[in-house]
Amino acid sequence: MQLSSDTFYQAVQNLEHHPESIRVKKLIFCICKKSWENDLNILNGLSMESLVKELITQQETLEELTLSLYKLVKTLNRPKVYAGVAKAIVEQLGPIYHELNKETEVLDVAPNPTETHVSNSTFLLEQAVRNLSNHPETARIHKLIYAISKNSWENDLNRIQHYGLKNLITETLEIYPDYNSLKQAFIKLVNNINKKNLYIAISKVILNQVGGLYDNLEREEDRLSQNSSNSYSTQIISINNGDNYGNMQPSSVSAFETSVIDITSEQMVTELKQVQATPVPSPPKPTYDIFEIRLEIMQYTNPLRAKILLFSLLFHPWDRSGQDWSTLRSYTLDDLVEQILQSGRSITEIEGKLYNMAKSLHDPDSHLQTASTVVEAVKPFV
Repeated sequence: MQLSSDTFYQAVQNLEHHPESIRVKKLIFCICKKSWENDLNILNGLSMESLVKELITQQETLEELTLSLYKLVKTLNRPKVYAGVAKAIVEQLGPIYHELNKETEVLDVAPNPTETHVSNSTFLLEQAVRNLSNHPETARIHKLIYAISKNSWENDLNRIQHYGLKNLITETLEIYPDYNSLKQAFIKLVNNINKKNLYIAISKVILNQVGGLYDNLEREEDRLSQNSSNSYSTQIISINNGDNYGNMQPSSVSAFETSVIDITSEQMVTELKQVQATPVPSPPKPTYDIFEIRLEIMQYTNPLRAKILLFSLLFHPWDRSGQDWSTLRSYTLDDLVEQILQSGRSITEIEGKLYNMAKSLHDPDSHLQTASTVVEAVKPFV
């Protein structure tokens, strides 16, 4: 490959000196090696020059590179952070691709679109499995996915893990042919479970990870409608499985075990009817920048106190146990604020509960000041 030394080395130098150079390496490494790497010793042992060369060799066009980065970012735990990193990579490498003019060169040797799709589906699935397996709440994640796919609740982790997370996710995608049907199934299931707020957060983690798979399937459906003569590999998950979806949705009369609320009660039946009712369109909420909200909170109060209060609101009252500290460390302030903004709670509920929790904690005056700061920061967007 003939690369312009000036253009290539300028891009490499810019990426090496980028404020997020480690994340740059992580993204490039994952695209090239098809695996995620967090070990800084390994990442620092690789030169940016060799990684960029390998990336350009594998991704033959700027369009192909952009699409690969976009798909990868959607599977990560912090997509908004990595979206900016991916944009920097594309901006720096764009001039190299334009010089090579690879967009024209590869027209006659482009890979079979069917094979490319299958590879993408497989990679996205493996990435989702890896991320969910490494999540601090992986046990509860396994339980939720098992319940969604098997229409029953199981507390025995050994039995759940016997099926394999990859197989359970694949089965789930077959049962629920689109993202919204899976989301509604999670809503119905979570309404029947104790620790509802905790499981709402966990279900959102799952939906975030499998969302890229549904996007991939939707693109495939578009290709099928445009060219019905194409014969696709059986590895592609069917998305026209409406009958199975109707039969396999979690039923309101399912018998769950003791960790689940009795859903035959009048209260639960009423809640399920409310979930099943056709939602009334609500006016769009103002768009927000999570980073601006975080900066506002950090400017006026202690971010750790803010995390503790938000944790108490989302999960359970803070008790300073070792488990609480461990769980809190697995969430960033951005994560907790995002969950509050998407929880559907009114500002009155958020304000009232935050103030009550602040009064119950050590040094209530400081926590009340923090609660006030958080309320003011999120108020315009709830």
